[in-house]
Amino acid sequence: DQGRARTNGERAQAAQELRDREEVEKELSVVKTWIQETRELLLNPTPDIDALLYRQNVDKLAEQQQSKYLDLYTILPSEISMQLAEVSLALGAIEDQIQKTREIKENFSSRIHDISEKLKAVSTKFKEKSPDVDHAKEEVKNLVEDLDSCGRTLAELDAAVQDFSRRNPFLAKQLSDAISKLSEMHHHTSRLADCRNNWLKKAVCYLDEYNEMLDFIVRWSERARGLVRANIIWNSSVHLQEQIRLYQSVLRESRELHGDLESMAEKVDLLSEVLQVESMSQQVCELSRHTEELQQSIKIRLQSLEDAYKSMEALEYEVKALHVALEQVQATLTSPELARQSLKEQLAQRQRLLADMEGFKQQVQAVQLCQSALRVPEEVMPNLAICRTALRLQQEASQLQHVAIQQCNILQVQQGPHKRPSGWLIKH
Repeated sequence: DQGRARTNGERAQAAQELRDREEVEKELSVVKTWIQETRELLLNPTPDIDALLYRQNVDKLAEQQQSKYLDLYTILPSEISMQLAEVSLALGAIEDQIQKTREIKENFSSRIHDISEKLKAVSTKFKEKSPDVDHAKEEVKNLVEDLDSCGRTLAELDAAVQDFSRRNPFLAKQLSDAISKLSEMHHHTSRLADCRNNWLKKAVCYLDEYNEMLDFIVRWSERARGLVRANIIWNSSVHLQEQIRLYQSVLRESRELHGDLESMAEKVDLLSEVLQVESMSQQVCELSRHTEELQQSIKIRLQSLEDAYKSMEALEYEVKALHVALEQVQATLTSPELARQSLKEQLAQRQRLLADMEGFKQQVQAVQLCQSALRVPEEVMPNLAICRTALRLQQEASQLQHVAIQQCNILQVQQGPHKRPSGWLIKH
């Protein structure tokens, strides 16, 4: 009975051992299946965590088996130890591959991030405004070189990712999406570069037109400023008329200024797309204000010249008329033919001249009236030739009257007692 009981116990123990080994093999089979799947599809969402869990399970299983057979004072069966060793090696290989793949992925991520940051920097630079066209051209040239460099790096990275994706299919979509985004960013930045270049070409034209109008306005302003600062020549209507024509010419040219200034403001607005135009905007405002002031000054001066010209022309006309009348009387009084006439005829001739000279009074008054109405500065009047001539002619008219009266008196005395002619004096 004791023998039979011992035999039954050994049989039960052997059956339990078989069940334990089956359980061990079942657990190891699960690990082997995972290893196979992981080899085929490396880097699933949590391969490193799964590997850690399986490593812990296998280590625990090995420890349990070691402890179990140690308690039985025997060694671990070779079929179990070999499977445990095989699984441990496979797990180690998987872990190494996962680590290497992670490092490769991190390297790709780092390179993708670097290119992305460079493209962002280039894109931001393209949107910045330059102080002038030359600086903008140089900046665009450098940025295009940076953009080309990014393009070459991106192409190399794309090829490397495609090669890596063939060996790691699960990562293909993730990395391909990142590369696609980079390619789209590079394409967008390239369009920015093209737009910037096109704008710069237009900006050069706009700037040339702006400078051409600026040159015209500056030259006009210098000419107008010279006129406004120059002293007006009041000497005669001829001088005044010449100055009037000059002022009118400058004023006619200024009609284009308003349109040019508006066009310059439009050019500044267009240039603001790529350039810093604050100084240009200020320049247009100052030019508008300055040209408006010059126009007003010229208009005021022109009005003064036109008023002076009208009054000067009237005075010159009256002075000339008085001068002609005096010359005619003087010529008659000093004529040799008059001296050859009889005393009676000479007296009659001089009496007729005296009667004609009554008209001098109105002519002198007309001269004096025009002179008082002369629209020139009071301080220049004493130095005007026309005013000196007017004064001299008034004196000559008075003197000529006295001479004619004296001659009449002498002739009357020579002919005997007779009524003396009445005289008049020109007051000046």
